[in-house]
Amino acid sequence: MPYVLGIDVGTSATSAAVSRQTGSTWGDAEAVQLGERTATAPTVVYFAADGTVIVGDAAQRNAGGDPANAARDFPRRIGDEIPLMVGSEVCSAEALTAVLVTWVVNEVAAAEGMHPEHIVLAHPPNWGNYRRRLLHRALRDTNLDNVTLLPSPVTVAESHAAVYDVPNGGSLGVYDLGAGGLSSAVVRRSPIGTFELLNSAESVEPNGGNSFDDVVFEHVMDGLGGLDPADPDAWTTLSRLRRECAAAKEFLSVSTDVTVREVPLTRVAFEDMIRTAVQAGIEELLRTIRSAPADLDTVVLVGGSARIPLVGDLVKTEVRKRIVIAPEPELACARGAATAAKRLVPVPQPAPAPVVIADDVPPSPPRPLIEITPLDLPRPRSIMRALTGRPKAKTSGS
Repeated sequence: MPYVLGIDVGTSATSAAVSRQTGSTWGDAEAVQLGERTATAPTVVYFAADGTVIVGDAAQRNAGGDPANAARDFPRRIGDEIPLMVGSEVCSAEALTAVLVTWVVNEVAAAEGMHPEHIVLAHPPNWGNYRRRLLHRALRDTNLDNVTLLPSPVTVAESHAAVYDVPNGGSLGVYDLGAGGLSSAVVRRSPIGTFELLNSAESVEPNGGNSFDDVVFEHVMDGLGGLDPADPDAWTTLSRLRRECAAAKEFLSVSTDVTVREVPLTRVAFEDMIRTAVQAGIEELLRTIRSAPADLDTVVLVGGSARIPLVGDLVKTEVRKRIVIAPEPELACARGAATAAKRLVPVPQPAPAPVVIADDVPPSPPRPLIEITPLDLPRPRSIMRALTGRPKAKTSGS
């Protein structure tokens, strides 16, 4: 079944969604499962000793014991002139991103039984033409030509508008709190129904999901009294503990307390640890809204850390607008990218059935003979007279 594909390559997690053909239209965008247990897959690329490249959950497992041959946090490095060293390989950030995107496309194609009609890939709102050209060139090197790049706030707005009515000329605020940090933006719906980016900003403060993981990690390390640096497995132990702390942070979004290796942590204590950082991000959002040339009444919250109850509570208190926390906020960007892709390609139409003429069809009967008496008609008028109503110009001989 034909489909279009939306992809969001985040700092720590990558997600995707598809919109399949349903009759003569495209269906609603649906997230696809990229991870082994979750919809998202880790944004990790690992270079194995045998020369193979591993992506996703498998790459993250290998990276735990061999971090030198793993690449992380590379999407934000696109445009950086300094390449990344992955083991003994020198790689550009855009090449690593293209590898990850190609893996996503192949995973989805294997599940759907065919490649997508078109792909929309979300990118950070502060990207200019230079970064977009770099990524387009890297994608073409992997034989991906049918890709459109759109700013992530635009794809978030597309996802929101698929559920809520946004009139032409209406504006939305976007508060995207992901693993790498916060980005805030204002977008406006154009007369043709698409969205345009009016203003955006990225916070320089460490107030994303990764920094919140650090807070939990430091709390647990203090409770454990540290680890033995002489332990030959210290790096593996730290990597595993880090993942446990990240899972504990996520668990506190639905529970009031959690224990990591016998070290207790309550939601109240965790929220006190991150309150200052969250407050700084909300102030950044307010500055973005005030500087945008639009009057908006809704702010959409997306990103994995939008699930933290404190985030939604503080935004609702500080921002005097209607607040909508996107369902499955970590997948909203990918869903919106798939929704935007539907606008870019027509729905494939089936070829008309061939007309089959059977050999045993009897011939048409002969036409009867009809005697026709010609009529004495007036001289026809010129075609110019028929069009303009003016008489035909006389010639010199008439």
